Amino acid sequence: MSRLSKCSLGVALAAALALGAVAAKLRRAPTFVVEASVENFRAAPNGTKLGTLLAGTEIESIGEEGRWVRFRVEGWVWGPSLEGYASEAEGQPEAEPVPPLQDQRPRLKELVNDRYGVFYGVGLDEDTGRLWLRFRVRDLEREAWERRAFAVQRGAVKLLQGRVEFSEIRIETNRPDGSGEVGQYIAATAAAALARAGSGWAAWRKHTRFSIDGGETWEEAE
Repeated sequence: MSRLSKCSLGVALAAALALGAVAAKLRRAPTFVVEASVENFRAAPNGTKLGTLLAGTEIESIGEEGRWVRFRVEGWVWGPSLEGYASEAEGQPEAEPVPPLQDQRPRLKELVNDRYGVFYGVGLDEDTGRLWLRFRVRDLEREAWERRAFAVQRGAVKLLQGRVEFSEIRIETNRPDGSGEVGQYIAATAAAALARAGSGWAAWRKHTRFSIDGGETWEEAE
């Protein structure tokens, strides 16, 4: 074999090895995890800020320049916020909207569970316009139970105002001492009367009906 041929073969072999090393390096692209609570990322070293990465974000390095790392990261963004976005679901029937009362259910549950008892449910009889909220209470005197019923009624009206129409709102619980089934003790108030009472418990009480047997009999406030 001529000296020239040997030289050409050596150059080709060296090039192949170099390309193989580069390919292996690309296959083993290092990954890093952001340690700072918030870290900026930029268009170039010391360049324009494009956004931030939160602690724990994993990135794949595709190059380095000094102490700067060029990276690739995979993520998701809300499509409708993008210009030119077309949803795959376009042309398909839209999902039925969530009824307003069910939409507010998590907030009503939070209202009750935060201070007043254990939330059991909420519903609306559209034929009678009667809205009801059920929850469990314990270790209360009768007056304390009434004040709690009043507070929950006011809180519910505030959450549902302009969203749900009703003519009466009922609070249904177990006995104030914690015994019995939820639904035995009821405080029923007309929506208009509740609005007139404002923050006055005594005024509210005058226009509220009470039952201690699940609605079998009713007692008017004195």
